[in-house]
Amino acid sequence: MNRIRQLRLESGMTQDELGAALGVQKSAVSKYENEKVGVPYHVLSRLAGLFSVTPEYLLGHDDVTPLPKQARDIMSASAPQVDAVAIPLVGQVHAGLPMLAEEYVEDSIPVSAGEVYDGDYFFMRVVGDCMTGDHIAEGSIVLVRRGDSLKDGFIYVVRMEDEVLLRRVKRIKNGIALIPSNPVYDPMIVTGGDIHIIGRVVESRTRH
Repeated sequence: MNRIRQLRLESGMTQDELGAALGVQKSAVSKYENEKVGVPYHVLSRLAGLFSVTPEYLLGHDDVTPLPKQARDIMSASAPQVDAVAIPLVGQVHAGLPMLAEEYVEDSIPVSAGEVYDGDYFFMRVVGDCMTGDHIAEGSIVLVRRGDSLKDGFIYVVRMEDEVLLRRVKRIKNGIALIPSNPVYDPMIVTGGDIHIIGRVVESRTRH
């Protein structure tokens, strides 16, 4: 799917609404999404700012895959202006069947300080294909904001005893649903006392 269309749909916008935000007609948005015309640079820059991605990502040249815009906290304009900080890469998280997570720091990855100034963050390596529908492939790494608060519909790293999973989380009556985005897998239903929220996923990356 064209990445402009993908991001527009994930953000719940119509072509009319996106056109108004960009200062172009709906027909122009349709042509961008159907790749009938090239996207002018000034429009590309507006798109990148609107969806919090890079122009390279929109053009298909960037492997850093952001989650939907609503999955990220709004960054304060007063964020510290530091070039980069080192975020630890710890163990692995399974996007498939449950498995044991070995939590140890195996590497560190530089990240713009403005992205991680407002919390405690870490990376985890993804094993399995359960979340491919959210563009989180096996072998990629996910950036996680540590914390146990839960918001319906977001993707979390969760622990059940010694098993660590990557799932979209939704509260249901008498429990919590852990929902994969690969239709091959079924949702898991657990009670609140059986699960510990480690943190919320804010980004996935393909690492070469």
